[in-house]
Amino acid sequence: MIKVFIGENSGFCFGVKRAIDKIVELTDKKEKVYSLGYVIHNPQAIEKIKQKGAEIIENPEDILKLSNQNSQSKNGITPIDGKVVIRTHGVKKEITETLKKNKVDFFDATCPFVTRSQRIVEKLSDQGYGIVIFGNPEHPEIVGVVSYAKTKNVFVVQKPEDVELIPPMKKIAVVSQTTQKLDDYIEIVKKLIEKGFEIRVFNTVCEVTVDAQKEAYEIAKMSDIVIVIGGKMSSNTDKLYKVCKNITSAYKIETADEIDPSWLKGKKNIGIVAGTSTPDWIIKDTIKKIEEITGEKVKIQRVGKKNKFSAESFEWE
Repeated sequence: MIKVFIGENSGFCFGVKRAIDKIVELTDKKEKVYSLGYVIHNPQAIEKIKQKGAEIIENPEDILKLSNQNSQSKNGITPIDGKVVIRTHGVKKEITETLKKNKVDFFDATCPFVTRSQRIVEKLSDQGYGIVIFGNPEHPEIVGVVSYAKTKNVFVVQKPEDVELIPPMKKIAVVSQTTQKLDDYIEIVKKLIEKGFEIRVFNTVCEVTVDAQKEAYEIAKMSDIVIVIGGKMSSNTDKLYKVCKNITSAYKIETADEIDPSWLKGKKNIGIVAGTSTPDWIIKDTIKKIEEITGEKVKIQRVGKKNKFSAESFEWE
């Protein structure tokens, strides 16, 4: 018997499920759907929605070229034939404004936690605060959040040492990318205290991300090996992997087919941790693959407590 530990918050969070459900709902109605960027960072989920008829549009300018040839132009604006879905990571403010200006029919699937960061940056920068954002400057979430700043004093930092490059400011507002580690964010904030007179800190790290990282820590302590499932582009999956590999043997995969049988040899306690954009079916496939490789039955043990912002867990029989 193999014991498999799975975190209660592994898999889709509510924001990801909301976005995918909306695209599925629209395609089921035979509507033409355009996803503005990769709606979530999971290639397998993206492939599924493409199979259902959704089209990925990476360049925002291309959206405006999708006009309905059968529709009449009004005030120089030609309606788009279909519905646009904005990715969960959000987009630049000017992109949303352009969609509105051109009367584009769109559904904003931006995660509410990301929207919260956008509003904080917009409001506080308008009040004269310099803005410091902890995160990856190339990640679409951060690119979007930065665009809401109404000041040139915007600084994106990835590690405590980066804070040294920030000039002193009277007032500073600090936010974090939603998928960062809370402990790392705290270290950034400690360094920032030396840079300003008034520091306003907003805990914008996603609750589900925090709980999933706590679960990953507990699971890693109980496991001989941890398999971390998620897209290679997924920031929150990468953080889970780093938590686990600091404690025990850990391997990151996108699909069950990537599991090397040698990883499981002699292992009786196996942890499974999945990012918030990992579909349930990949978690199920991973469990089946473990049974197939080991030739033993799997006993599931849940770890942690379900966050209210996590999607419903899959049922395993």
